Amino acid sequence: MMSIQWFFNKRINIKILTSCALSLTLIVTPAVLAGYAPGDQKSPPRERKSDGGTTRGCSGGDMPLTVLAPVNYIGRTISRYPTFAWFVPNDSASKPIKLTIYEWVPGAKPQQVREISLQSSPGIMKLSPFSNSEQGLQQEKQYLWQVVINCDPDNPSGDIVSEANIEVVAMPAAVQSKLNKAVNSVDKANIYAEAGLWYNALEEALKLAQASKLGEVGSILLKELAMSEAPKTTSELSPKEHSARAKQIENLNQIADSTR
Repeated sequence: MMSIQWFFNKRINIKILTSCALSLTLIVTPAVLAGYAPGDQKSPPRERKSDGGTTRGCSGGDMPLTVLAPVNYIGRTISRYPTFAWFVPNDSASKPIKLTIYEWVPGAKPQQVREISLQSSPGIMKLSPFSNSEQGLQQEKQYLWQVVINCDPDNPSGDIVSEANIEVVAMPAAVQSKLNKAVNSVDKANIYAEAGLWYNALEEALKLAQASKLGEVGSILLKELAMSEAPKTTSELSPKEHSARAKQIENLNQIADSTR
C-alpha cells in the first residue's frame, strides 16, 4: 500500500511541477525581451526620407505594403548578409515583386547593388539576398532597400513601393560577449534588440515564427518598433509629416496584431 501511495504522490508532484513550469513559461516568454532600444540612431537626410509606404494593396486592402524596418531613422545591422522582411497586403492574386538595394554614395546617385524578382504572397515575406560566398553589404556604409509590387505591367505608375535605410556597423564587444552565452533565438533577439540592432533582432524572431507570420517575439518587436517611430517632439514635423508618421505607427501595430 505504501508503494502504491508513493507512486501516485510522485505522479501528482510531477504533474504539479510540469504545470507550474508551463505557467511560468507563458508568463515569462512575452516579457523576456528587454525592449528594442534604437538609442541615438540618426535620421536619414531629408532627401532620403520616406513615409515607409502608404499606398494600399493592388486591390485597395486595409493595410499597405510595409517594410518591417525603421523608416524615420537609419536601422542598423552587424551582418553583411542581412535578412529583409516586409508585409504584403492580402490581395486576391500573386503579383510580381522586386527587392532592390542601393548604396548611398556621397555626392553621386545611389548605386544599385542587388535586384531580385519574385512573386508576392500575403502576410510576412522575408529574403536574404546575399549568399555567404559574396561580398554582401559593407561596414560603415549606408544603403536603401526598396520593395516594389507591380500591380499592372501596363501601368508602372500604379506600382506600390515601400523602402527603408540600413547601415552596417561593427559588432560591439558587449553584444558578442552576451551572444556567446545565448542558448536560443529568443535570447539572441533580446540581445540584438537591446543593442538597437533591428535587422538582427527581427531575423532571430522570424526563425521562431510560422511561414508568413511574425510569431509572438516578432509581434512584440514590431510594436516596439512602432513606439520608436514616434517623434520626440511634434514641433519637429510638418502637419503632412506628422500625419504620415502617425499612419506608419498605426500600420506597424495593425501588422503586429494581424500576423502574430
